Amino acid sequence: MRVHRWRHVRRRLSTQVVLLMTAILVLTMTGGFFVVQVGLHRQIERHYEQQALAVAQTVAADPDVGRLVDEGRPGGELQRDTTRWCKGTRALFVVITDARGIRYTHPNPKLIGVSVNYPDAEPLSDEPYYTGVPWTGQSHGTLGEVALGRTPLRRDGKLAGEVSVGFAVADVSRQVGQALPAFAAYLAIVLAVGVLAALGAARWIKKQTFGLELGEIAALLQEREAMLHGIREAVLGYDAGERIMLANDAARSLLSLPPNFAGRKLRPVLPPGRLADVVTGAVTGTDLLVVHSGRILVANRMPITRNGQQAGWVVTFQDRTESERIKRQLDESIGLSETLRAQSHEFSNRLHTLVGLVELGHYDEAVRFVTDLSEDRGELSDQLTAAIKEPKLAALVLAKMSLAAERDVRLRLMPDSRVARTIADVPAALTVAGNLIDNAIDAAAQASGRRDVELILLATGDDLLIQVHDTGEGVPPVMRDRIFTDGVSTKESVTGARRGLGLALVRQIVEREGGTITVGQDTGAVFTVVLPGQPAEAEVPAPEEAT
Repeated sequence: MRVHRWRHVRRRLSTQVVLLMTAILVLTMTGGFFVVQVGLHRQIERHYEQQALAVAQTVAADPDVGRLVDEGRPGGELQRDTTRWCKGTRALFVVITDARGIRYTHPNPKLIGVSVNYPDAEPLSDEPYYTGVPWTGQSHGTLGEVALGRTPLRRDGKLAGEVSVGFAVADVSRQVGQALPAFAAYLAIVLAVGVLAALGAARWIKKQTFGLELGEIAALLQEREAMLHGIREAVLGYDAGERIMLANDAARSLLSLPPNFAGRKLRPVLPPGRLADVVTGAVTGTDLLVVHSGRILVANRMPITRNGQQAGWVVTFQDRTESERIKRQLDESIGLSETLRAQSHEFSNRLHTLVGLVELGHYDEAVRFVTDLSEDRGELSDQLTAAIKEPKLAALVLAKMSLAAERDVRLRLMPDSRVARTIADVPAALTVAGNLIDNAIDAAAQASGRRDVELILLATGDDLLIQVHDTGEGVPPVMRDRIFTDGVSTKESVTGARRGLGLALVRQIVEREGGTITVGQDTGAVFTVVLPGQPAEAEVPAPEEAT
């Protein structure tokens, strides 16, 4: 039980912080202690060496010393003087030699008259009696390890010998030993203060991490990363300075974020327009609709607060492209079913009329009735193929005419329409024309008077002009600047599909192609789109001219 409890204590964040900081302090202070000890030892040694040199220079400056050496009188008076100098300076020895290196004084009387090279083989480069240059350092002689200072002895300007003074290295160690306890006590006080600071830091860290241990923090981070990147919704977070802090995989893909998005400002990273306005809060609200790169996104922006202060924002995006496409297809299916019901009713009426004419014996009238219907349809097809040489665009207009007729709306292709060449970007032209015609039919179908839609398709130079004019109520002036904004619409969907996407897609296509789109008013709405670079280079020959 005790072992298990100790393991639990060791795993605690506060305990690990205290142990780590204490270990760092101990290692640092131990290393510092040894560095100071070595430095102090060397400093005291250097002090003794300089003191030895100073004593040696003082002795060498005494004229009696130079005279006695010059007279060749070792021991005697010189030996008594050196003994007195050793007592006065606490030096271990004072040795005087002549110019040949013969000792004139020495603590050991037996070595007086003997060369300094015996029994210690000192290099001549260290001997001032040979070089005439003072020398300091450590030396191991007959009296043990000493801090030594040597200076040349001169008589009447000539090199007469040398004076060598030494202090025992044991004295150096003793002084270092006397200084270290005070320094060690200082280090102990610093260590105690450091441990207390570590305890305080551990408590502060514990408070900042809400009492969580390292394993719990790591688990939370792993869980957050797994959840953040595992959900399909895009999540984008940024701080109060509008710097991006996080974005999951879905956000990077949907918003086309660069690889180095972290820490960058929002505005330069996001494309200008509604997306950037929604993310930065220039457009506020809930479930805001955004069309970006052909995807339909629903955005929500929520604040992030920390300690009662605004820390940033998190924006979520739901990709509703597929669901909205299905809802729109359902709307179209419902409209198609209503159209088929109306066509079935009209076909039944015509069939009943034809049967009645046959039963009444009006055979000629029956033939003319059927012929007129076929000719009307044929004339419409010939008109479209003559004016529009792009088959897909002509087929789209023909289908929209049938749809308009079933809703009691007359869709007319104006006589000045002319597209004599193929279209470079057929999908773009079909999307723009189809959405504008659908909106015009919806508007005209709600009119109380004349229910017409006029369509102009005109290829001039390198531009394709698409103009749709309806007899509906038109677009109010206050909405003309917002009608192309994602999610802005005046219509309702029977299936709950989001409106305001058609014109937003039209605007994106026009901006992508570098064209223009305008909305005006003339007994209804007038939408004009110019798509540059759409007609191809060569004209398509008319069917009767084809070979």
